[in-house]
Amino acid sequence: MAHQTVGVYSETAPGERRVALVPAAVGSVLDLGLAVVVETGAGRGAWFPDSAYTRAGARTVPRAELFDAADILIGVRPPNVAATHRFRAGQALVCLLQPLHVPDLIRRWAGQGLTTIAADLMPPTPGRAGPMDLFAAQERIAGYQATLSAAGLFGRCLAEPGPGPPARVLVVGRGPAGLQAAATARRLGAVVHVRAARPGSGAARPGFGADLAASVRGSDIVIVTAETPGGQPPELVSARSIRSMRPGSVVLDTTAGALGRAVELAQPGGTRVVEPGVTVVGDDNLASRTPTGASTAYATSVAALLTHLVRDGALSIDRTDPAQAAVVVTHHRDVLNDAVWQRILDQISLAGLP
Repeated sequence: MAHQTVGVYSETAPGERRVALVPAAVGSVLDLGLAVVVETGAGRGAWFPDSAYTRAGARTVPRAELFDAADILIGVRPPNVAATHRFRAGQALVCLLQPLHVPDLIRRWAGQGLTTIAADLMPPTPGRAGPMDLFAAQERIAGYQATLSAAGLFGRCLAEPGPGPPARVLVVGRGPAGLQAAATARRLGAVVHVRAARPGSGAARPGFGADLAASVRGSDIVIVTAETPGGQPPELVSARSIRSMRPGSVVLDTTAGALGRAVELAQPGGTRVVEPGVTVVGDDNLASRTPTGASTAYATSVAALLTHLVRDGALSIDRTDPAQAAVVVTHHRDVLNDAVWQRILDQISLAGLP
């Protein structure tokens, strides 16, 4: 089998500065027997010039040439292509796909024979950060950035250099972003309390909402994170709870985006001040605020994932492999992920499509 080519496309979403492969990771991909082409300017937002990619052994090409040449396309977000664009049968796409939220795209791309690999569906490695945990790595960076962003909007230092008490920070969510946000706030000197984003799976918790509202009311900074990828965030913090906070407080929702929000007053990509003087931020793209580090972490995980997927210089899909079963959504015109297939069927039924 001829050796295949990996193509790294530019991210086009507003505010997205990451790139899926950094120059330092190109060598790891070349070692798999793959060629690497990078869209011209793809790394610019993360401070990686084209010259760094060519020195590492990649070629830089225009976007149209990249989509024609690449056998395996890799990105952070799904590629922004026209509805009339047709992928070549047998091409593959690796990105943070969020397939449950784009069933129309999945159906169209499956019909074209595109193999889609949703890196965000990789299950976490118990007890440690696994090398292929792309979503977890990006969430940890987002949690770090969430604390820095909230601290920058807060009216005083988290740990006062004078006699004042340290800030009280509430982090909602015990996933990678929440735990990193809490650790960062503690290093900055805040008193930190971490709560789950939902009741435990055991006994019913009828007082969960009231307990959370009381915790919000007593906090100076509230950071709300997602515990699991891909799902629509539940609304956790109400407008009433926010308006019960002290003037100068900050609420930051890391889930607020196209899929929904966990904080009632959060505007995706926006910052607002509501009575009695609480700053509310909605931002689900915090990792892009640290584009060099986030891109490097992403590229390391991509290289590890490709190492798992590639044999003798070509993509090798094995449906019996547990890791592949988790992330391969479409292959050979079939939708392999049961949840995504059900979402497609639901959409077809709702629209009355054939």
